[in-house]
Amino acid sequence: MGLVALTIMTASNMMGSGVFMLPSSLANIGSISLWGWVVTFFGVLALALVFAKLSIISPKHGGIVANVGTAFGPYVGLQSSLFYWLSTWIGNCALLVTGVGYLSFFFPSLSDPLHAAFAAIAILWIFVLLGLQGAKVVGYAQIFTGLCMVTVVLSVGIFGWFDFSPDRYMASFNVSGDSNAHAIMTAASVSLWGFLGIESASVSTGQAENPKRNIPLATLIGLSIAALCYVSSSNVIMGVLPHDQLIVSGSPFADTARHMWGETAGQIISAMVIIACLGAMPGWQILQTEVPRSAAKEGLFPQFFAKTNKRNVPYLGLIFTACLMSVVLLLTVSPNLEKQFSNIILLAISAGLIPYAFAAIALPVLMVRFGTGRGWMFILFCLLSCIGLSFVLFALVGSGAKPLLLAIIIQILTIPLYLMVVIRQASNTAAALDNAEAPAEV
Repeated sequence: MGLVALTIMTASNMMGSGVFMLPSSLANIGSISLWGWVVTFFGVLALALVFAKLSIISPKHGGIVANVGTAFGPYVGLQSSLFYWLSTWIGNCALLVTGVGYLSFFFPSLSDPLHAAFAAIAILWIFVLLGLQGAKVVGYAQIFTGLCMVTVVLSVGIFGWFDFSPDRYMASFNVSGDSNAHAIMTAASVSLWGFLGIESASVSTGQAENPKRNIPLATLIGLSIAALCYVSSSNVIMGVLPHDQLIVSGSPFADTARHMWGETAGQIISAMVIIACLGAMPGWQILQTEVPRSAAKEGLFPQFFAKTNKRNVPYLGLIFTACLMSVVLLLTVSPNLEKQFSNIILLAISAGLIPYAFAAIALPVLMVRFGTGRGWMFILFCLLSCIGLSFVLFALVGSGAKPLLLAIIIQILTIPLYLMVVIRQASNTAAALDNAEAPAEV
């Protein structure tokens, strides 16, 4: 994958479902969520610069997650790999939920929760077949679907200002029932979902051309594209759609287009959203297989995650995670699409923030280890690492008690998992020694 494909994949992975469903989720907080976007952007920008630097000084298969293991050892490496793997495939469930939500515009029977779940599972397995064809095919597909995404978002985010109502926007400024400061923290935590995927280019190092140049550029350009699209479109929609309609909308972009330009426009926007949203799936599939493949090579994950087909795709890992995703889609079925989306992203955020925290601190550790830990550049990246880490802590606190509790539970579960890893490695070492000491046959 070259620079264009990596950039579009990074922007597309970030915007995949977030840009199309977050307006409805943020409407429960109010238009004060604009300030949450601002806080989130600067925090994620610091993380993006840290991730880009990590990719330059230590390009590895598995990207920033693999570098965590290099910096802190196998136990923390296992934690980060497990958390990241969970966040990617759980997040992919949110992509499917959003895509099916917009698809229900054309097929009303998908408004039934069970029908929607089975449709999402069917679409999932279609994309598994596409993912098995390799990164080049995925890159070409995402160029097309990414352009559909940008077209939809910018058409609403630019032309929607002509129908923008300041009174409607301010009438729902803070409807969360909490203080402004708490509402901003909550909005920052929710909007962080929209930027999960900033590490996409880094994690795809094993599938990238000229990674030392292309991965940092793709990371920063992709972030800029996503931020512009998010801030413009979210604020326009809050000033166009009535608040009571927006908070229950399963397709806010299509509803906004229908409100401004009529039924035909709503149909066109819905069709393009479906292409764009579901088109982000293959890129996320790369991420959900590359990290466990790298962990399997380090002996931290089961070895079947490292088995690849002739197109260098970890096919067993892809199929295994697709089975888990099918189960999650059935377990989170809800009559309210926005509620199902919120439940899924809560799980994904709980798992996704921990690897970000470890990666933020891994950079100065590796700079010292590789002999570049001195001078003003080192001080600058230490500062960026501290900003990134502070933002992760801010987002965890703002997301409430449930994500924190889930993160703690998952972290505790890594203790017996690591014990199993150590036992297996000790057993393999003993077997190797026994073979080495066995007398050769005459």
